[in-house]
Amino acid sequence: MRIDVLDLGSNTFHVLTADVVGHELMPLFDASVAVRLGDSAFADGVISPEAFARGLEAIDTLIARVDGRRPVTVATGVFREVSNAAAFLEEVKRRFDLHVTVISGVEEARLTFRAVRAESTEPDARLAVFDLGGGSLECMLGERGVLTSASSLPLGGLRLSRTITGLDDRAARVRTAVLATAGESLSEIAARQPHEVVLSSGTARALLSVARRQGHVEQARGWLPSRIIAELARTLDAANPAELAALGVGAARLDTIAIGAQVFATILEVIDVPCVRIASGALREGLALDVADACALDLVPAAGATRGATAP
Repeated sequence: MRIDVLDLGSNTFHVLTADVVGHELMPLFDASVAVRLGDSAFADGVISPEAFARGLEAIDTLIARVDGRRPVTVATGVFREVSNAAAFLEEVKRRFDLHVTVISGVEEARLTFRAVRAESTEPDARLAVFDLGGGSLECMLGERGVLTSASSLPLGGLRLSRTITGLDDRAARVRTAVLATAGESLSEIAARQPHEVVLSSGTARALLSVARRQGHVEQARGWLPSRIIAELARTLDAANPAELAALGVGAARLDTIAIGAQVFATILEVIDVPCVRIASGALREGLALDVADACALDLVPAAGATRGATAP
């Protein structure tokens, strides 16, 4: 079964096309557009007119990339908070005939956990997952394939970049914010001594890419030592935009990558594990697996799904 899903986040909109055979996901096409809706929304409580227009243009671009098919669409982060979220989603429905479901932070965590678990070589092990988006940080713990705890906290990279301004003591201020907001959740997860710790999100993958460019890890590996993440947090915090670009950091992450690195470094300070896995999948992969299950059971219409398709 071929599935199209669209994920509308605070910082980035993503579209994914994948074949699902049994419980195996085979991505065929994955594209994203940086929209940065949270640039003003987290401060003002409203999507600005400029961001509103960027979001609609991004959806038009991403739908065109999947040949005009109507993907199953969810919205997260900023759409749970701003006063004009309904107006934006109504315009999406009018222009593109897309019904968008705004999902809770806990549901976002569940879908992400499902995708990350599907990648694991030990899917029944005690698994801790931390997913850093533009608006929120999801902290998850599961065992034997069951998500046992999940929290969604207002610690997204884009949100923090708008509330923690200026470079003086920035890393220390991010660390303080993470410990104040997530300290209890992190300590509870640490006490459970997870067998595997996974970092998910574009920020995590960007850190892995920087580590590879600097020769810290082999190209083929998807694991990072915790000490390297702490070192990257210090390096990136001291770097200017030109230096970040030279390290391969994309333009859309220049003002958030150092903050994201410090969030992860603080998490690992509490969890205290030597090494973490960087996930390739996240919410949209979990959503694709959910849609495939629901279509197989005829629980939902096959919008966004094409039966009988196989990978080319």
